[in-house]
Amino acid sequence: MQSRMKPLVVALWLVGCGSSTSPSEPERDAGTQVDAGTRSDAGVTDDAGTPDSGIAEGLPCEKTQGVCAGAKRAWVDGAYEPVCTARSYGADYEASETRCDNLDNDCDGVTDPPPSWADAATMQWAPNEKWADSMPVEGGFLFVSSDGLAAIQLLRFDASLTLKGSATLPLSPTPIRVTGAQLVRTSRGPALFYAVVYSEPDSHTQVHFLQLDEQGAPIGAPEGVVLLDEKYSWASVHAAPSLDGERIAVVWTWELGGAREVQGMTVDPAGQVLASSRVLHASDALALSDAEVLALGDGGFLVKVNENKAGSFDDTRVWLQRFDRDLNLVGQERVLTVKYASLPRMMLTAPVEEGGTGEPTLLYREPNGFTPRFLQIRSLFNEGTAEVLTATKQSQTSLFGATMTSRGLQLAWISMLFVANPPPGGNSSFAVEGRLWGRSPSGAVSDWTPGTASMPMHVASSWVRLHELPGHQMGALMMTATDTPRTYTLRSLRYCAQ
Repeated sequence: MQSRMKPLVVALWLVGCGSSTSPSEPERDAGTQVDAGTRSDAGVTDDAGTPDSGIAEGLPCEKTQGVCAGAKRAWVDGAYEPVCTARSYGADYEASETRCDNLDNDCDGVTDPPPSWADAATMQWAPNEKWADSMPVEGGFLFVSSDGLAAIQLLRFDASLTLKGSATLPLSPTPIRVTGAQLVRTSRGPALFYAVVYSEPDSHTQVHFLQLDEQGAPIGAPEGVVLLDEKYSWASVHAAPSLDGERIAVVWTWELGGAREVQGMTVDPAGQVLASSRVLHASDALALSDAEVLALGDGGFLVKVNENKAGSFDDTRVWLQRFDRDLNLVGQERVLTVKYASLPRMMLTAPVEEGGTGEPTLLYREPNGFTPRFLQIRSLFNEGTAEVLTATKQSQTSLFGATMTSRGLQLAWISMLFVANPPPGGNSSFAVEGRLWGRSPSGAVSDWTPGTASMPMHVASSWVRLHELPGHQMGALMMTATDTPRTYTLRSLRYCAQ
């Protein structure tokens, strides 16, 4: 980290590459290829190596598979290449394959590069889903997490998910715990919402809004703007910017086991209140949890709340209601029923036309059974019903990552199970292991786990953060953990989007 911006400053340099050599005679379309192996004047001078030129045709190249099929040595600087390079093989050739273009670019008989795992960062503990978030920024990604007590950490990754810097956000006064952290993008750039609990003078919760630059450094005071300061011992907060980034809706519940109200407000990109706090939904009989807000194409917002009988494992009621830009009611509510602990989440579908916006959809995963399923409900306010996306392996977690990409909906999830025979005397929170799976827009399901053995994990961290990367690649961030020795590792995966 550079000292100019203490929390986080990272400089990224993008260096272009180009060829500094050229044949001594003019070429036509050097290094080009037609229809994967049918070549047209690739690196050969006019009339050179043809029956009419008097020069023998170049010999076949060493590699014969993939884009190299049928390649012959190019005429370069008055001679044929002794060892074939891209001059002979064409523009699609790569000595070490990096592209996701459905071609065998390095001519080894395998199309596209294999999945690539890396240890992205060493962590202090295993945060749960409320305490970990990530978001694209210029040149890469930001990742925020809490140690669960009093600190917030920001990590900066480049576009290949390689760590470029980290910083700890100073919190003053020091809270007794952080209960949530979320990244959003406004019209002014990235921003961070976080909720903290203080014990003095009385137990109370504050929700902060902090503007960041593209490197993750705070703009202004590190404590940002305090949006909420109430006598809550705990609060769950979720925020969503409007599609133009000009206002942010913030919703929250409190009381860990039996919230009866969901409240909300809107603020501008500087954290100034536009619509003051008001009750959005209340229930006298049901406990409310997992309040979530989603921006809609008309400038308004959709709010979702899970409703359960206190202390019951009965099916969950999912309450949905549209609001306008000032969080005034729009239309009628809709209530859906899903399995308990399915943890449904909302997102927009891909737009049907350029420049348009998608429609809200609900995604959820059945948490139990040997073949739990992913389901989707579209047309939420037009009698849409659940459709099965795919069945998965047995698992004791319903968390998943989802993102709408240029190719369609991408999903990733962990099938996590308790270890059958954990070491005696160990911490039971580490007695779990998992496998990472993914589903492409075409419906193809892949096991991305590195190797045959499942990954060691912590029971609290079964989340996946999923992002679209340059070059038709996908990127995933997840946590692994071990008890002996005690380690917490943020891991990254890159794989070709299908």
